[in-house]
Amino acid sequence: MTSIDKIFPDYYKRFKLPIGAHEESIKVYRACRSGKCDKDSFLTTFEENGFLVEDGVDTTDPSNYSMSTYENPKDVKRFAKLNSDMQVPYRIAIGYTNPIHGLVQRAREKNKKSKSSHVDWWLYKNATPWIEFNLIHDFDNYLIRYKERIK
Repeated sequence: MTSIDKIFPDYYKRFKLPIGAHEESIKVYRACRSGKCDKDSFLTTFEENGFLVEDGVDTTDPSNYSMSTYENPKDVKRFAKLNSDMQVPYRIAIGYTNPIHGLVQRAREKNKKSKSSHVDWWLYKNATPWIEFNLIHDFDNYLIRYKERIK
């Protein structure tokens, strides 16, 4: 595997990374808009929005520039349901936040009261995080088995 330079895209100059952003390998889920584990399904929020921040949104908030992942599969399903551009059946991938691709921070690390399993992942320039992921072919069945395992 080729190493990636730890350089962030130019648009990272718009904000400061949170103090708690760090390198860590975390097992996470990602909703795949393209239906595949490819670049189109692993864009940051800023890139998904056409390199724009929505009106009325804080342009210095680092979460507007990260790629969203979730540690809990039910949370990624909720995310997919809320996004009108996600098609049923939802295509969900499972993988790890490999530090060669960028820095991460859990929502509960920023806000101790958070119950969300959301993980922000700030990707380095030319990162290829999708190579760390595999699609879950029957996510609804996977979710049922997951819930049974954690009881």
